[in-house]
Amino acid sequence: MWLISPIMTQDKRRRPLPPAAATTVRAEPATGWGHPLGGLLAAVLGRRQDLAPVPRPGGPSLAGTDLAGRVFTGRRLRAADLRGAFLSGADLRGTDLRAADLRGTDLRDADLSSATLSGADLRGALLAGTHLNGADLRDADLRAAYLFRADLRGAFLLRADLREANFGETVLRGAVLCDADATGAVLDSTDLRGADVCGTAFAEALLSAPRLDRLRWSAATTWPRREWAHRLRSASRQTGPGRFEVVDTAGRG
Repeated sequence: MWLISPIMTQDKRRRPLPPAAATTVRAEPATGWGHPLGGLLAAVLGRRQDLAPVPRPGGPSLAGTDLAGRVFTGRRLRAADLRGAFLSGADLRGTDLRAADLRGTDLRDADLSSATLSGADLRGALLAGTHLNGADLRDADLRAAYLFRADLRGAFLLRADLREANFGETVLRGAVLCDADATGAVLDSTDLRGADVCGTAFAEALLSAPRLDRLRWSAATTWPRREWAHRLRSASRQTGPGRFEVVDTAGRG
């Protein structure tokens, strides 16, 4: 029978750890949204910045967690802290993410169909190829989010903050963006057929070759240039006081 000395059983982890070596963060050049890959690079470079915790009582803390490909269908993650988490390819259909902190979160190719994200903070999130059809994004903050080729058919984006977001080749067919702020957003080859943009602000947005058939807009909608306002008015029919619908595809440009 072996006898174990008490000296051998002492927890060596109690010894003080050596100080961590200092690291230097290298500043990266700013990258604009002019090209799809440039937008992705800018999002990746910025996704870890400005991620200070915001008090959201009651939600689980999963910041920085690797949850890629996991299934959360119908789960309640209301007010969850998911800053910088990796959720690429995750199944989040019908998930309750109201008021969740998703700043800088990687949601590429994730399925958020019919998910509830009202009031969620998605600043700088990576949403390329993400399925958000029928999702509730009312009052959500999507500033500088990267939504290249995302699917937002029938999504609700009322009063959402979409400033500087990249919607390149994004599908927004039938989506409701009333009173949203899309100032400085990129809408390159974006599909807006049948969408409702009444009261939406597109000031300084890049609107290039969008699909606008049956697009509904109002006198309160602001366009990036006077030229766009003229083209949309010429291609639309009035459907009510101060309300219009695009009927001529010549409005595409």
